[in-house]
Amino acid sequence: MASIDSRDRATIFIHFYRAMVGRADIWRMRMDATTNWAIGTTAAVVSFALGNAELPHYAVLLASLLTLCFLMLEARRLTFYHLWQERVLHLEDGMIRPALRAPLGGEAIELDEALVDALDQELGQTVPTMPILKATARRLRRVYIYLFAAQWLAWILKLSSHPTPAASIGEVIARAGIAGAPGPVCFGGSLVGLGAAVAIASAIGGTDRRRDRDAAI
Repeated sequence: MASIDSRDRATIFIHFYRAMVGRADIWRMRMDATTNWAIGTTAAVVSFALGNAELPHYAVLLASLLTLCFLMLEARRLTFYHLWQERVLHLEDGMIRPALRAPLGGEAIELDEALVDALDQELGQTVPTMPILKATARRLRRVYIYLFAAQWLAWILKLSSHPTPAASIGEVIARAGIAGAPGPVCFGGSLVGLGAAVAIASAIGGTDRRRDRDAAI
């Protein structure tokens, strides 16, 4: 096997770092695309439903169904983004950070052994390591819980204003029926669904923000 000197090794790490940044950037853009789809769909459906008194109230809930699909798709994309992002962060912590702190004109910088071990274990790994439920909780915290809340409030506004202004909360709940299901059942189911989303967002993957850089994704 041919030997690799220090300059060749540095070149390898530089190109490897650029490749990992490129892959992470691609998956970041894919995540942003699904976020834009979800926001655009919510705005379009809610605007159309509230602007048309003849449209049934459950049309607003179709936006929630589509948003749920976007959430599942984006959570999967987050797992791939996380895979490449972790390798970028390994290189930044183990190679770039020591280089920034090293005195100018000093001796060659030794690579952090933890960096070498981490990269050696991950090379060739293309299967995401983040659980899909944790990825879902993260995207809920960052974007989707607010979309679901906005859709729920728009639904309540639709129930209270169409076809005529509601006289009481009881009338609003009674209007929430869908396809033979009574209003209280549908209204209660909507609260359970929204509560479940809040519980997942707050209970899963919310304690390791520094390690997994949760604030960034």
